[in-house]
Amino acid sequence: MKCSLCGASMIEGKIKHIVDRGKQTIIIKDVPALVCHQCGASFLDDEVVEKLEKIVDELLKNKTEIVIANYSEIAA
Repeated sequence: MKCSLCGASMIEGKIKHIVDRGKQTIIIKDVPALVCHQCGASFLDDEVVEKLEKIVDELLKNKTEIVIANYSEIAA
């Protein structure tokens, strides 16, 4: 697959997904993504996006200020 931003090749990798909702910040590490080796842009497939939405919704129920989670541990 080619990067839609710069046209370089995309490779499978992992990214950090960060959500900042006012008083809460959620960091989800090791999220599988296609990453451009040239510009660093990342793209998530639909299944990963759906899982991330569910994970974020669940973690937002927690009233802590900062949550750091590992995708592979909570997406199963």
